[in-house]
Amino acid sequence: AVDFTGTLNNLPTINTLSLYRTDSNSLTYVMDTTVTNQIFNFTAPGNTHFVLTGLTITDTTPPTVSITAPISGSTVSGTVTVSATATDNVGVSGVQFLLDGVNLGAEDILSPYSITWDTTTATNASHTLTSRARDAAGNTVISSLVNVTVNNPTPPPPPGNPLTVDGNQKFQTMD
Repeated sequence: AVDFTGTLNNLPTINTLSLYRTDSNSLTYVMDTTVTNQIFNFTAPGNTHFVLTGLTITDTTPPTVSITAPISGSTVSGTVTVSATATDNVGVSGVQFLLDGVNLGAEDILSPYSITWDTTTATNASHTLTSRARDAAGNTVISSLVNVTVNNPTPPPPPGNPLTVDGNQKFQTMD
C-alpha cells in the first residue's frame, strides 16, 4: 500500500474526492476520501494506477471589486486615471469600467486594474463611475457607485465663424 497526501490549491472548498483504480480499459471505484482545509490523504493499494476523479468544481462565488480612484464626490477634468481593486476565490479574469452604466474603454485583464479617462468626452455635469469584475466561471459583480462631477473649461468657438450684425450695433476693433 502507498500513502498519499495532497493539497487542492486555487480551487473552491470541497469536502470529498473519489478514488478510482485504473487499468487499460476501465475505472473501478475504490473509495472516497475526505478533504479538510483543502488537504486530502488516502492509502492506495500497491502496484496499481489510480486517478482521483468525480471532482466537479462549480465556482459560484462572485469576485469583489471597488473603485479606488477617483474618490466619490470628486470634481474631475482633463485626463483622469480610474482604478479599482478586485479579488476572487479562484482568480479575477478582468475588470470593466463603466461611465453612467456604459462601458468606458476596454476591459482591463491585468492587475492593477485601471483605465485612462479623457473627461472631455463627457458633459460638464454629475456622472457615476462603476466597475464590473469577472471571473473565469462567468461570475460578475458591480462595484458601488462613485459620483464625480466633470468640470472642463468650455472651449472657445472655432475660428472663422461669421459675425452677424443687424445694423444697429457699434463695434470697435482693437489690435
